[in-house]
This record gives sequence, C-alpha cells and structure tokens, in this order.
Amino acid sequence: MQSGTWCIKPGDADDLPMIRKALLVATMLIGIRGEPQGPAYLPPSVSRPSGTPGGGTGHPDEWAGDPANYEFSYEVQDAVAGLDFGHREMRKDQEATGTYHVLLPDGRTQIVDYVADNAGYRPNVRYEGTATYPAPAPSAGGGGGGGDDGYRY
Repeated sequence: MQSGTWCIKPGDADDLPMIRKALLVATMLIGIRGEPQGPAYLPPSVSRPSGTPGGGTGHPDEWAGDPANYEFSYEVQDAVAGLDFGHREMRKDQEATGTYHVLLPDGRTQIVDYVADNAGYRPNVRYEGTATYPAPAPSAGGGGGGGDDGYRY
C-alpha cells in the first residue's frame, strides 16, 4: 500500500475482514465524537475588579462590586378582597432596614420591623388590633359531639 491511498486487489481478500473491522471502529468513533454534548454545568463565578485578590470563599462580604444602595416600597389595599399588606425597605451599604405589614384573617395587623446586616436578620414582630373570630354556625343535627347522638365505636 502507498501512503494516502488504499487499493484493494484481488489477492488481498485475506485483508478484507481486518479492513472491515477498521472501518467499523472508525465509523463508531466518528459517531460517538459527533454526538452533541449537553450543557456544561459549571459552578457560579464571582466577578472581581482587576487588581482584587482572589481566593475568596464566595461569602457575601467578599462579593465584588459597589455596595447596594436603594429604597423601595409598595402597598396593596383591596377592601372587597380583604387585602391590606405592604413593604418598605431602605438599604445603605451593608445594612438594610425596613418594615412590612399584613392584615391577618383574624382582623389583626402583623407588623414586622427589621434590620439585616453582617450580624444577620433581626426582626421585631408586633400586632395591632384585636383578634375576632366568627361565631360557630348552628348545628344542623347529625354527627353530634358526644352523648347518645355522637358516633359510636
């Protein structure tokens, strides 16, 4: 055989099984190599400004970038649906302070004032109003709560 060309001559019949095996292996390798690869799942990377030393633990204190400074608030009040809730927060550098409230089903309003900083989340929960509950519906009979009219085992 010459380099770069294959020529099968009538006398090379003994080589056919080996050539077939080689072609089969080559076809399988091409098929395996040509399969599309799934998505690469890599750990999240932390972007750092140039010149910042690396090797951190990924703890929020070590995240790159400017400190977050913002303020937001929202209120939802719908008397028909019985909804009354809201949230207000202000963040300056590493400290967030805020308050949120929600009208509870028992008629009270739960109010949470909080501070969140490097020391953690510290809420102060309080309630306004008096809890009220609807009167129980009159019994229509049956079932019972004991005595001779109740369930028996």
